[in-house]
Amino acid sequence: MRLTIIHSCFWTLMLAVTPTGIATAQEKQKPGTTIDAWRQALPPETEAPRPAKEIPEVASLLPSSDETRKILLSLEQSLMESLKVRDADSLSQLISGDFTFASPRVIDVKDRTKYLEYALRDLKLTSYEFEKTTVRLFGRTAIVNGLLKQIAKVKGEDWGGNYLVTDVWISRDGTWRVVSRHESPLPKQK
Repeated sequence: MRLTIIHSCFWTLMLAVTPTGIATAQEKQKPGTTIDAWRQALPPETEAPRPAKEIPEVASLLPSSDETRKILLSLEQSLMESLKVRDADSLSQLISGDFTFASPRVIDVKDRTKYLEYALRDLKLTSYEFEKTTVRLFGRTAIVNGLLKQIAKVKGEDWGGNYLVTDVWISRDGTWRVVSRHESPLPKQK
């Protein structure tokens, strides 16, 4: 008895439900109507290829790449000059609130607050020069890396030499700020 009820319910559902909605049992019994009804239920655009929508490029919304590269190289110089003269106001404007710092020589300095303390109290940058600097743009993110030659002391210890530096800059509300810096000293040349 149970099997008969289940069997009957199954076939009732199979006859009543189609891709286009509910159909009568008489419509289902006509040969070929199930496939035809299914095809007719498809929207016409599924049969023909759709043209690609025109999406404005992000680059058209931003300054040109060359202009942006010049701006970022200028900001790198401003950052280094602010470190050299220990200008807290300029550093605060250039360094993002979510800034991180990584260097094998400076283990305990990781966030913005500690970096500013280190830069304003411990670092005495006498001179600096960038070489082989590259700027790579990714929308509103830029990666600037290169070779930094510096004469500097940290807490009286000589930290002069060559460093590989990578800075990550983000443009938020039209203003570029550095969000990450990584410095690695190169071995002293013999």
